[in-house]
Amino acid sequence: MSAPLIVLPSVSLMPVALTVAAGLALGGIALALASALPATSHKARPIWPVFATEVVIVAVAVLPFVAGGILLDLALAALSVRIGFEAVRVALLRLEAPDAGKRDLFRKWVFPVVSGVALALSGFVAAAVPFTGLAAGGALLAGMAVMLRRRLGAADRPLAIFLEVLVFPAVPLVLFVALAQEGGNAGLLLLAFLLVETYDSYALFGGKLIGRHPAFPVLSPKKTVEGLAVGGAMLAATAGLVGPLIFGWSLVASLLAAGGIAVAAVGGDLAGSRLKRASGVKDYPCVLPGQGGVLDIADAWLIAGPALVILARLAG
Repeated sequence: MSAPLIVLPSVSLMPVALTVAAGLALGGIALALASALPATSHKARPIWPVFATEVVIVAVAVLPFVAGGILLDLALAALSVRIGFEAVRVALLRLEAPDAGKRDLFRKWVFPVVSGVALALSGFVAAAVPFTGLAAGGALLAGMAVMLRRRLGAADRPLAIFLEVLVFPAVPLVLFVALAQEGGNAGLLLLAFLLVETYDSYALFGGKLIGRHPAFPVLSPKKTVEGLAVGGAMLAATAGLVGPLIFGWSLVASLLAAGGIAVAAVGGDLAGSRLKRASGVKDYPCVLPGQGGVLDIADAWLIAGPALVILARLAG
């Protein structure tokens, strides 16, 4: 008997990890072909350094989930501290003053680091909360923060900054870390990573080759309508293949998951970009050449991962 059309059965971790590796290999082949063709080689060859960085990102993201245990806990803690540090440090740039003195040290290091540690602890504590309460509480907290932020007006007020960071990345990050503590969610979170990277990589690839029209000129000027279309098409194709063939999902459920991932990925990327633009910077503090900070890399995954877990719970 075939599975119901909109059910998303749980997925095992190792098949997802192998699928991620296969997807990366296919991306390398596609880039190699584009580099070999005279019509596209001049645009494709400069993408190789970005692809090499992508290999590093994939390894760092996948290996802790495969290893599990203390290595995963340490990776989640490091992710939380770093993202909290980056987000708060960038957000506090709005409060910079020429005569900051010791306050400058506090804004650049002390408060961002303390905020990151607080987020890490919050994620591990939240893991003890039942899934329904966790998801509902996160949505309620973020919604209340959005409504209060709209009432404040000026973006350089401390409370406004706190509310913006609370909405993103704090609430999604805590939810992500909490969900990752439950072993049954690891496969879905890693699958979300695969789909997000597929979407982003092919959107970048398509934008470089045929991009003409900016999709979000203010928040994310480099994203083009054509690039997003290519990314969406490849995301649908990837989900349509790996869902039914590897995870036993129906085609309808696989495409539904792809649509949810696309919306969540764009939402996460724009949320991360908005925080930077509001503070007048291009990237979060850099960790990898050409990629910016960890939040530049993980912003879409922070939304898409929990979104896929929630979608699977609702569909199941």
